[in-house]
Amino acid sequence: MSFLAGDGKAALTRAIAAFEAQTSAELVVVVEARAGHYLHVGVLFGVLGALACLTFLLYGEPSFSLHWFILDPLLVGLLTAYLGSSWPALERALTPLARREAWVLRAARAAFVARGVADTRGRSGVLCYIAVAERRAVVLADLGVRTAVPAAAWSQACAPLHAAVARGAHGVEVAPLLAALGQRCGEHLPRRHDDENELADEVHG
Repeated sequence: MSFLAGDGKAALTRAIAAFEAQTSAELVVVVEARAGHYLHVGVLFGVLGALACLTFLLYGEPSFSLHWFILDPLLVGLLTAYLGSSWPALERALTPLARREAWVLRAARAAFVARGVADTRGRSGVLCYIAVAERRAVVLADLGVRTAVPAAAWSQACAPLHAAVARGAHGVEVAPLLAALGQRCGEHLPRRHDDENELADEVHG
């Protein structure tokens, strides 16, 4: 996955430690290649490819035997479907923004439960979910964090992270933004002397 290429995964792991060094909140980072399914993109390209092939067979030169009208559109349709479904930029362009955002939010909420972010003693878990194909990040905070950190301050601190992922930044570029989020969180929810590391400091993805 290009988002985690090079030092990306290690940089994000260090950012988790930096986040938790400044606050009693616990950070979990989940990175997935895509949050949704884009079957419609492959189907669209497959149909267009098959129609183009069939049009050529019907009107092109020279004349073709009948068996070509069965085999060629099928093969060309499958090939164009495969090629069309392997370009994230095309997937984003051909899928409404509202649908992509709904997919990412649903996947983030599922990860919040699956990764145990809601299971900390102080309800202080924070999930950063990144969907690479959609270029979307969702930051979900548990009740303890939402109570301690004012909503306006939290939104302001998350905004650079959302913007970086939206423009296609890689993990190395996103890591310092997570550490900065921990600093803002620590202003309202400082680290305690008896804090325990309840959630593993690793990048899931």
